[in-house]
Amino acid sequence: MNHIPHTKTAEIERNFNHFVQLLPSLMAEHEGEYALLRDTEIIGFYPAAIDAQIAGNQRFPDHLFSIQLVKTTAEDLGYWSHALRPRQP
Repeated sequence: MNHIPHTKTAEIERNFNHFVQLLPSLMAEHEGEYALLRDTEIIGFYPAAIDAQIAGNQRFPDHLFSIQLVKTTAEDLGYWSHALRPRQP
């Protein structure tokens, strides 16, 4: 593991890009589970997002990790997915 200090946003982006490449091979055994990732490595799989969050918080006090749902379709987060980008007129 080659841990280079970086921001939470950079960690999420790096992990997501790697996760997308691995997704097809993960579907058979882990569909519907949540993957905990750090430094582009999958640390473990969890049945619920909160379980992955707790595990990440306990294992990585710097909070540089991310969580991804093993699923081929995007999940609509409703209000929260629109909160980051206000509607343009």
